[in-house]
Amino acid sequence: MDEKTILLFDNYLQGVLSLQEQRDLEARIAKEPELADAFTIFKEVNGHLSHTFSQERSDFKNTIERSANAYFEDANSPRGTISGNSPSKVIALKPWRYLVAASVVLFFGVMLWMNFQSASYADYAFDGTISLTERSGGELAFAKAEKAFNSQSYEEAILFFDTILSNDPENAEVAYYKGIALVELGKHAEAESLFEQLAQGGSVYKYKALWYNGLSHLKRKDIEGAKTILNKIPSDAEDYEKAQELLDKL
Repeated sequence: MDEKTILLFDNYLQGVLSLQEQRDLEARIAKEPELADAFTIFKEVNGHLSHTFSQERSDFKNTIERSANAYFEDANSPRGTISGNSPSKVIALKPWRYLVAASVVLFFGVMLWMNFQSASYADYAFDGTISLTERSGGELAFAKAEKAFNSQSYEEAILFFDTILSNDPENAEVAYYKGIALVELGKHAEAESLFEQLAQGGSVYKYKALWYNGLSHLKRKDIEGAKTILNKIPSDAEDYEKAQELLDKL
């Protein structure tokens, strides 16, 4: 069974085919016994594998092994059968049908592997809440900046960050979170310029700025730029391990 047929079956089960395409496939299944067999096998294997897309990457190998074993454990037995979820349900298979099932397992396995290997900004983006270190004279601005940022009202948060920075331009903490807000809004040039300034300084946000500068490049699909920046993070930095993990995926 080729990839085109597998995708056709998958689109049918996902309900994305047009009504005419559904009818055409159903007509073919009714007339072509081998296609009908392949569709039955696809539904069985798909039932085992579809839930695994939400599994952690560490479960990938075991998932594929379990799915394969569920369908091929009897491949060398005289019965030549494949067991489904129900103990009483046994589907007799001809040898070629094992190849059909194997192609489906392989297809979903490749899709899973690509899914786990891919890296996206959303996987590493800051998703916590902030609690700024307040300094005298601007308590209200700090409180409003925190509230706006934590509610993902990034444009509003930037206004309050700017108010704070106008009175305290060396506040690296506020500058760092302003940079994150800018990235979230897609204002990458401004964010990256800010992160570069922080990375050249001596604050505790020096290497965190490198980390998020790399993420900004990743978000706008500048993979080589992201790799160059992430490779600058030293091994004793807080975000070093995450940076190495991300580099392995890029």
